Amino acid sequence: MSKTASVEKRTFTYEDIGFLPEGNYEIIDGERKDMPPTGFRHGKLEGIFYELLRKHLGDNGYIGVGEIGIVITQKPLRLRAAEVVYISKETSPEEPVGILEIPPDLIIEIISESNTSWEVTDKVKDYLSIGTERVILVDPQTETVNIYQKGKREVLLYGFDEEFEVISGLRIKPREIIS
Repeated sequence: MSKTASVEKRTFTYEDIGFLPEGNYEIIDGERKDMPPTGFRHGKLEGIFYELLRKHLGDNGYIGVGEIGIVITQKPLRLRAAEVVYISKETSPEEPVGILEIPPDLIIEIISESNTSWEVTDKVKDYLSIGTERVILVDPQTETVNIYQKGKREVLLYGFDEEFEVISGLRIKPREIIS
């Protein structure tokens, strides 16, 4: 006879923000959604984008990587985890600490094999809904980059061999920086 562990579901609220458990997850409408660990290439891409932004932007703002928590809504609690974020000093004169309650100027997401298209679309909609200016999706499996911009209906689509603008004045061809 096998025993099955019963896991009690907990609904998280905005008041729980300072006391959230460790782990790799997002909270969607109060419910914790665990995310599997990413692979080495995924982490390498996060690092590459961090370095590019750091070199290009210098002291103009703040860059963070590694599943940065961003509050989308307080009721019900909707908390997303972004891989690379940039916040200009115009948006936040002081360097943010902890979970973000302001929209980053730029979010870069690296798509994992475990991501479904509806999950990714939902995440982009959340980021744009709070006022994020630009969301870039990098998909290493299909070697494509999708760029979503606040207030624009069209999505810009690029291949890894095509040059695109990450942020004002920073143009890259992914194939050249990934190798």
